[in-house]
Amino acid sequence: MPYFFRLFCFLLLGLSSTTFAQIKPLIESHELLPLLEQAQTQTIDIRAPEAYAAGHIPNAISAPYGRWRGPANSPGQLANTATFAALVQELGLNYDQQLVVYSTGEDETDFGASARVYWTLKYLGFSQISVLNGGYKYWQALQEHPISQTKHTPQASQVEVKVQPQLAILKDEMLDRISQQSGNYQLLDSRPPAFFKGQVKAPMATTPGTIAGAQNTPFQQWFNAGDTRIRSVDEIKKLVQQQGLDQAQETLSFCNTGHWAATNWFVLSELAQLPNVRLYPASMAEWTQSKTALPMDNAPTRLEQITAKLQQLVK
Repeated sequence: MPYFFRLFCFLLLGLSSTTFAQIKPLIESHELLPLLEQAQTQTIDIRAPEAYAAGHIPNAISAPYGRWRGPANSPGQLANTATFAALVQELGLNYDQQLVVYSTGEDETDFGASARVYWTLKYLGFSQISVLNGGYKYWQALQEHPISQTKHTPQASQVEVKVQPQLAILKDEMLDRISQQSGNYQLLDSRPPAFFKGQVKAPMATTPGTIAGAQNTPFQQWFNAGDTRIRSVDEIKKLVQQQGLDQAQETLSFCNTGHWAATNWFVLSELAQLPNVRLYPASMAEWTQSKTALPMDNAPTRLEQITAKLQQLVK
């Protein structure tokens, strides 16, 4: 084999390896900057349209978070495949692109929006996806990072989505797991302790409490102290080990509407690399709205609920 041909192959392999290595689930602002020079990189801005119009990462496409969500009474409910297919085609997405999702970065809850969109894209068969750690807030903080006010309108694609159903667990399967107590799984309630204990509830949940058999694993713990960015992978893995979250064969993550739970899913699946981590998309909103009462823990009695409402009225 001629020397120059071997050298060309070596350089090509090195370039491919470098590009591949850059495709991480979580990237920092300084890591995104050189990726913008690559044609296959597509950033997805999921902030409100007015925020996008005021300034965004150059060539980012606007795809507000609400477009990835369900109806008002159950925002975490999955849209049908045809609806999602129409959305990703409209956005011009293809499987050979590296997709980078970002939101505002204003608080810890906001990260869940990026994590949920990341999960949805992976559910639809995309694999080269990243979340921008700290979102637009940390991109904007560095002066050398370019900002654009020019709307980027992509050419529609013809991509055919390849749904990965194993990433989700739906209500009927969840109920079967709990009823049969089958399998070595852990059921993680991603909400703050007050929700888990039944002291407060989300507006779309009809009953306080948690799904029967769940343990509380609040999503806030994964963030830097005084920061809105996710901790380092080493710190994440240490926390996971300390809490024994790496012992189950399967992990099921839920919250109120599959938003905070998406953060737990992202951290445990993509960063800690636990096997078989699944998201319950509609979460407590769907679980408590069921016409048939479903198994719950920490749910107050009817009398306790009436008493709590009366106390609120007195206040």
